[in-house]
Amino acid sequence: LRFQRKSFYLKRGFQNYSNRMKQPAVFIGIKKENQTRQTLRRELIGKSNEALSSSKRSIFALHRGDFEVAKKLLQEAEKTFVICESRFKKFPDLEYEGAYGAALEEYAEALLFMQYLEEKPLGKIDARAMRPQAYLAGLSDTTGEIVRYAMQQVTKGNIKEVARARETVEMVIEFFLGMDFEPPRRGINATVLFFIY
Repeated sequence: LRFQRKSFYLKRGFQNYSNRMKQPAVFIGIKKENQTRQTLRRELIGKSNEALSSSKRSIFALHRGDFEVAKKLLQEAEKTFVICESRFKKFPDLEYEGAYGAALEEYAEALLFMQYLEEKPLGKIDARAMRPQAYLAGLSDTTGEIVRYAMQQVTKGNIKEVARARETVEMVIEFFLGMDFEPPRRGINATVLFFIY
């Protein structure tokens, strides 16, 4: 690369290549800062993907009825988020990185689905997942998990649980219909609407 740069200058008559104009010190500082940011960003994306995976596997465990494993996986996700958030100290804008946001949405979904299965009112969860975009996307996707759970209950003849699922999903849909908001990343799917209507 250095040879190519030198050839570029020589071909254009810059014989004194070694004495070309030096880059300002501020350029060097900005370059180093950007390199540091890019390194932290790559690390953040990797850790965010780990947190997302833990949350997703927690949802699978909840469907199996394995609450112990589900809670352990959510604890792993929480620890990973702490690592992610340490990257924000030097570069606060990394908090809005897409991979981190997607991980928060999956985390919110897992926490809300656990609340539902524990027969608790859907409400507050971990503060980091309470930002509107993450919470609303997680709540929207939770309706899909509740419908999947309801389908399992149908095969068991548990009509009471099916009715509770329907009432809960219907309440969530009414909540979304009453809002002026940009739809979450995936939104409530057709299967959920069919289950209700």
